[in-house]
Amino acid sequence: MKILVVEDDLPTGSALAEILKEHHYTVNVATDGRGGLELAEAFDYDLILLDIILPKLDGISLCRTLRSRGCQCPILLLTAKDSSSDRVLGLDAGADDYVVKPFDPPELMARIRALLRRNTPATTSILHWENLTCDLAGSKMICNGEVLHLTPKEYCLLELFLLNPRQIFSKRALLDRLWDFAEAPGEWTVSTHIKCLRQKLKAAGANNPVETVHGLGYRLQPPSYDIQTEAPVSEPEPPQNNEQKAKAITDKIWRQYRDRFLRQAAELEHLIEALIASPERPQIRRQAELLAHKLAGSLGLFDRPAGSDRARNLENWLQSEDLADPGRWRQVRHWIEQLHRELDRDPHRPSPADGRSPVILIVDRDRVLAEQLQAEGTVSGWRVEVAPDLNVAHQTIAELSPDVILLDLGIAAPGEDGMTLLRELCDRKPPISVLVLTSRDSLTERVEATRLGGCTFLHKPLSARQILEAIGAVLSQNLHSSRGRVLVVDDDPLTATRLSGLLRPHNIDVIALDVPQKFWETLNRCQPDLLILDLEMPGYSGSDLCRVVRQDFRWHGLPILFLSAHRELDSINGAFAAGADDYIAKDVEEAELTGRIIHRLSRGNN
Repeated sequence: MKILVVEDDLPTGSALAEILKEHHYTVNVATDGRGGLELAEAFDYDLILLDIILPKLDGISLCRTLRSRGCQCPILLLTAKDSSSDRVLGLDAGADDYVVKPFDPPELMARIRALLRRNTPATTSILHWENLTCDLAGSKMICNGEVLHLTPKEYCLLELFLLNPRQIFSKRALLDRLWDFAEAPGEWTVSTHIKCLRQKLKAAGANNPVETVHGLGYRLQPPSYDIQTEAPVSEPEPPQNNEQKAKAITDKIWRQYRDRFLRQAAELEHLIEALIASPERPQIRRQAELLAHKLAGSLGLFDRPAGSDRARNLENWLQSEDLADPGRWRQVRHWIEQLHRELDRDPHRPSPADGRSPVILIVDRDRVLAEQLQAEGTVSGWRVEVAPDLNVAHQTIAELSPDVILLDLGIAAPGEDGMTLLRELCDRKPPISVLVLTSRDSLTERVEATRLGGCTFLHKPLSARQILEAIGAVLSQNLHSSRGRVLVVDDDPLTATRLSGLLRPHNIDVIALDVPQKFWETLNRCQPDLLILDLEMPGYSGSDLCRVVRQDFRWHGLPILFLSAHRELDSINGAFAAGADDYIAKDVEEAELTGRIIHRLSRGNN
């Protein structure tokens, strides 16, 4: 069967094409609406997968145009636009189904099979012809209980005949339906494939199901009994096998397009910073909104649902009326930071904070505020629990070990109050970050809470949005400080060896580079939290590399520390003039060196 994919996002289009081909579909891909319309009118397709936001001609208009010109082919809209009004608009335009990105590939394939069954005589996913069985769901041909090893084209030919038992197909019709137009093979190709198919069927003990109708083409010849569609002879392929295949395909496409996603995220950050500086710029706003929309739709397909959620948060903010509200900018920058982290995540290791959603515990009797925080925190991907009293708080802390606790100091019980709980939390190992929330504006209380270790002091009244921003900032700081990554650029490899020994006990990774010429590619690949540079190196000096970093929008805020044997004032001033945050002599005591690096890491994102 032949499917047309109209998708302008190259990674998504490539992944869709690979997944469909794995299921033996012939696939054509168009990257804009005009191209999709031309292909749909030039060739016969069994199904069209159509994005909505497309260049040159949007998907809704394309769908309406095809229906107005008599196209009866099933159309499945595949888009990141997920509102009910968008669904109604798409279905009213003539679409047969509507799938929201990010989508689950096995579910998408099931929906495709369901749409294709509507236009075929088959009523189930199993077809029989004498001792031959076609498992449509598993994309398998089975003869006498054994799977036939057919090429994709051989499988597609036999499947087409089984699905259309009374129809005669000319060689040209078979080429149009089963071959990519870009291949442009001759009609002899059809004869060759049918000959090979017949040989394989004969070797497997099956009668020849394909009949030659001289002068017209080929069709399925009648079996000794009518084609049935009852119980399968063999169990269909387990769903997890299809999921594993789809996962392998998307992992491969991700590796191919990862740098493209990184560039898109950097561009989105640049556009958003420009809007924050000057909100009344509709063209930039539209560009940023479209870029966020594309990332929201594609990242989930590549096993980065958190990145998809953050991109959707940014898209919703860009569509809102509060671009000029400074109270939102911290949250927006936090979303951008989370997006970058998700793009940099290694899919073969757990995500930060052991792969689970952050757990937030709210210890407060204000039920209205707690429910607001719970609802909005869930949208950010957090698990938010509420403890209306100290007994529930103790139970929740013991069971869940929250990442952050929002504690109202005014909450009390017999023999215990908020300050008592704060003392217990500060003695806990490992510690839990606590945000102190109170309506009392007492300096004595603030000093005591600070001495105990309350990380942030929030004074009521505050909106749920302001409190969530404070929680997000603490989560971001915890995530950053829980494991640091330092890139050391020094032509003496002993420097990196020394630093690795000093920093490993503090859960800090050291990436060593002793060839400055490879600096830029290494920087973008390892995504460090801190850069340590030697001053004098062959080829490029530390000052050269520092200036390059400071002039790049993506990296201009990266903390940079010089570690050099030079103590001359001119060398030190030159490093700071290039953009250094700190300058340390190589013969400094190890305790001081370690402390200054850890301090610089902890302050890097503040």
